[in-house]
Amino acid sequence: MSVLATLIKPKILFDVDSKTHIIRYRNFLRDHKWGINGCPFVLEFPYLTIPDMIKDRMIHKLLKVKR
Repeated sequence: MSVLATLIKPKILFDVDSKTHIIRYRNFLRDHKWGINGCPFVLEFPYLTIPDMIKDRMIHKLLKVKR
């Protein structure tokens, strides 16, 4: 494995049921930054920004609306 591969963290899909993911998003909202390693989440189609993607998914879960 290369040195670069050990430094770069792979992006992950946001899981609305993951307490860790929700905490990371809450910290982003509070601090206005993702932290030293940047945003850990993958931007998925059709969203234009990761915060909007997360908000949409959380709203759908809260309101129990299927996507």
